[in-house]
Amino acid sequence: MEARVMTIRSRLWIVPAIAVMALPSLLGAPPATAQEAAWRQLRLAAAGPAKPMRAGSVVAAQRYQRLQPGQTVQRQSTLYRDQRRVLAAGREGIVVHRTPARVGRDSLLRRLPESRALRRRPVPAKVAVGTMPVHYLVRGGVTYRYMRRIRLVATAYNASYAQNGPWGATAAWNGMPLVRGMVAVDPSVIPLGTRLYVDGYGPALAADTGSAIVGDRIDLYFDRSAQQTANFGIKTLNVYVLGPASA
Repeated sequence: MEARVMTIRSRLWIVPAIAVMALPSLLGAPPATAQEAAWRQLRLAAAGPAKPMRAGSVVAAQRYQRLQPGQTVQRQSTLYRDQRRVLAAGREGIVVHRTPARVGRDSLLRRLPESRALRRRPVPAKVAVGTMPVHYLVRGGVTYRYMRRIRLVATAYNASYAQNGPWGATAAWNGMPLVRGMVAVDPSVIPLGTRLYVDGYGPALAADTGSAIVGDRIDLYFDRSAQQTANFGIKTLNVYVLGPASA
């Protein structure tokens, strides 16, 4: 294809991508390819008022192509099977396509081979997918998802000095004052900070420890008097280890 060069400006060496995208509306019928669009951009540039180009000069239009980053997947046993979590966001890559043309002695544009260069490599996103089986527990109209169920021997305690010693009624996990819902566990069985559901007690957080709480034992905190706490006695309860909240 040829186009007579009347005038052209030096700034047209790089044609913004938005100008290339606007070509169909300027020319009527849409170009067959993106390379054709760049070629037509050069033809349009030749119609602008400016200083004529010398024979042998090269002008070019550029267009930018986005490369999708894709993703890498990591399996995590701490997530449910229906959960996904983005660990690191990806980044698109960019390829620059350059469509050059040379001005001939007859003032005609002659197309040169198109070139392409990778300006920025795509960086894939890192995504974690869960492998943990999903189990459901319904209590009081509320549905909980849990990882496993264990049977523990349960006792009760309150904020009294006799049951907490000089440390006071504070959680061993984070030093916060004990409130109902915090329970003492053996960290080798249930790590501190684990969310639980205890039958007969309700939602709980493993936040405290105790010298007598070893192995399959759990101590439930109550805001009650010493007598009411003692009346709880010793029970064997189902304790559900809840998984992470939905991602």
